[in-house]
Amino acid sequence: TGSTQDEAYKDAQANMKNLQTILITGSLPYKLNIVKLDTIAPNLGNSFTYILLFAGVAAIVIVAVIIFIRYRKIKASLALLFTSFAEILLILGFAALIRWNLDLPSIAGILATIGTGVDSQIVILDEAERGKSRSLKESIQRALFIILSAWATSLASLVPLYWAGAGLFKGFMITSIVGITAGVFISRPAFAEMIRKIES
Repeated sequence: TGSTQDEAYKDAQANMKNLQTILITGSLPYKLNIVKLDTIAPNLGNSFTYILLFAGVAAIVIVAVIIFIRYRKIKASLALLFTSFAEILLILGFAALIRWNLDLPSIAGILATIGTGVDSQIVILDEAERGKSRSLKESIQRALFIILSAWATSLASLVPLYWAGAGLFKGFMITSIVGITAGVFISRPAFAEMIRKIES
């Protein structure tokens, strides 16, 4: 980083020399075995981010189309799309609030959150469909209980990632936890309410 290109170049060189010294002197608290050396051009970072974000949007749209084919309800499909995009905005808003830089693991966490969000929304839709035998309110409450149980399980499995891989998975863990928590307590109940209004 730097206010000019020259300053940024000097900063990058200083960081490189510092890391080089640490690696050569063996100052890391771990024993390193070099398995493979790769060179990745720095301009590929932008394309990776674009491709991952495009994959996320494409996944949401494809799932919405499949939901429409399965349930034949355009309003439910649109509600699913809206809720998924709202969850992404919640995650990005939180990341901006805590000034978290989104790296590739963080973006992968957002994609994983989209997947769990869609799963939860399908549970709500299925329970609403089965609501013929019991009241719609009872069906949606049952769905939200299932989602809350899944959230607790996911949380328990994600927290250890904070220390795994020397913190390499920290971005994945933070975005995933923020996403599923915001989903369970904000967007999934909102989606359930939308479905309740659509059904009634």
